[in-house]
Formats: sequence, structure tokens, C-alpha cells
Amino acid sequence: MPTLCDDIDRLATLHFIALVNAYVTGLGHSSESLLTGTEVLAADLDDADKLITPAQELVILRNALRLTGAAHLGLELGSRCRLAAYGLFGFTLLSSRDLRAALALFFEYPLPLGTGFSLGLVQERGVASLTVSANFDVDDQLHRLAIEFSLTALQSVIADLLYQPLPVLAVNFNGAEQADAAPYHGYFNCPVSFDTSKANCLSFDARWLDFPLPCAHAVSHLEMKARCSTLQSRLESPRDFLAIVRSAICARFDTSPSLTNIAASMACSSKTLQRHLRAAGTSFHELLGEARYQRAQELLVRQVPIARVAQDLGFSEPAAFRRAFQRWSGCTPSQYRSQVRH
Repeated sequence: MPTLCDDIDRLATLHFIALVNAYVTGLGHSSESLLTGTEVLAADLDDADKLITPAQELVILRNALRLTGAAHLGLELGSRCRLAAYGLFGFTLLSSRDLRAALALFFEYPLPLGTGFSLGLVQERGVASLTVSANFDVDDQLHRLAIEFSLTALQSVIADLLYQPLPVLAVNFNGAEQADAAPYHGYFNCPVSFDTSKANCLSFDARWLDFPLPCAHAVSHLEMKARCSTLQSRLESPRDFLAIVRSAICARFDTSPSLTNIAASMACSSKTLQRHLRAAGTSFHELLGEARYQRAQELLVRQVPIARVAQDLGFSEPAAFRRAFQRWSGCTPSQYRSQVRH
């Protein structure tokens, strides 16, 4: 589910939009019609590394509502939400110890729903309730779509985790207009309420929380969870992601930072890091040069000998450092040092 907010720094993958596209094209509409008004191309839907903005997502969702005329589009999309569509994160959830552990991970990285939601878990008198609140400001139609999708998607995701349907006891939609519950019963085989005094929630027997997951695997889970952190950083902001890479480079000047060891420190492959940097409009070579130039300036101001600066920055010899510094600044290290003195 998209973020549905105006924070242009927060990006999203196309997993959810691909789900929307599959539904819309299945009704006979074209991908181009769905993507009208955005710079997203139909071919982009097959690109796992393509990122889009919340504004683009909003346009696509409004197009979907217009094309389908569906009164409960969120319910239909949520029922089609499957963990396998989310690649690494989906398998990270599947490898969790039990449902409680998987949900804790879901709260930390709510990638299938998007970053526009806050999830919670309440236990009372043997009943567990998953609560959902939306952290965005949109019109009522899109807000209803978002909440309907989130609760239905949670039900779908949990069924995939358990390898069986979760017996839901009750579902409540907070803030929804009193509606005919009949359409909801096709998606939730339980009582459905529209109580504005209660949270949006999906309730079930709390004993399911400690149900061991069939695909639990501790070693694989820890490895994949580390990779989720890198993905989440990339989605939250390209600037944040680049700041993490720059910090990793600076921390490894003593051991000559390379694409391989920086990628390893971020729990991803060199190829994956390269793809992420390209998506952010830069490269490892460019970031390394920037970091070296900044560090070189600091060391030169502190009167560190040029040979030592070259060594600290991982250059094979002082001459190589001098050439690089002149390329960065337009002057030699000695000229730069002389300028800053005055």
C-alpha cells in the first residue's frame, strides 16, 4: 500500500502498483490508462529496483478508482496481497519463529503495507487485536481504500505465514460511514462493525500468536532481516541511504574502502549496492571521491603531511593523491593549504 502522504523524500517500490495493475488489466483496462499522469511506464512495473513518489501513487490510485468504479477496491486488492510478491521481506517474515515474531517484524518494517501506516497489537481476555492507523491526509474515498486494504492484506499475509486461514473473530472499521456489512462478509468470515469509538482492527484468538510457523529458520531469518534494514533505508529517503553509504566509506578509510567491503557492511551484494546507487543518481566511485575530498581538506587544514594524507585516504602513492586532489579542487594540495592559511 502506498504511503499516501506529501513527504517527497519518502519513496516506495512498485510492488503495490504491480498488484493494482494486475487487477485493473484483468478487467480489460490498459496499464497505460492506469499510469496516466505519472512518469511511470508499463515496463517499469517489471523493474524490482524502480522507486516512485507518494504523489505518483496517489495519481495511480485515483486512476484505478476511476477505471474500475469499484466501491471497495481496497478489499479486493488486500485479498490479493501475497507474501511472495514482496521478495526478500516476504521470505524474512516466513522464516520467523512464530506468528508473534513475524508480526513484530511487520511492525518494524511494514513494507507490504507501506510507511503510511502504524500497526499495533493489543491483547485482552484471550483476544489479540491487530490495530491499524493511517498517518496521512487524503480524501475520504482514498482513506477508506487504504484502511480496507490494510486489514484485508493483514488477513492475507497471516494466512500465508500460517499456511492456513486465520479464524478471525471480528473486524472493525473506525471512521467509516455506517455501511452495509454484506460486501465485507465476502472477505471477512466474521462479524464486521463500524464503531468510531474503536480502532481499525482485526481480532482473533490470542493463542495463534505463539503458533510456530511452518517455514521457521533461525539462521536464514537473521541474515534476511539484516538485508531488510538496507531496503528500508533506501525507501525512506535517497538522501538517508546515501548518508549511510558515505558514513560506511569514512569509517573504512584505514582499510581502503571498496565497493565489496562497503556492500558487505550494509548486508547486501556489490551488485545490489550498485543498483541502489544508480537509482539514487550516483555511483560508488563518485561517493568515494566526495568522501576522500572532504577528508583530504580536513587533514590538510590540520597540517598533516601530504604523504600521510595520501596513505590515510588509500592512495597507492602521494603523486596519485596530488592528481586526484587537483581534479577535485582545481589546485594542488600545497596550494590549497597555502590558501586556507590566509
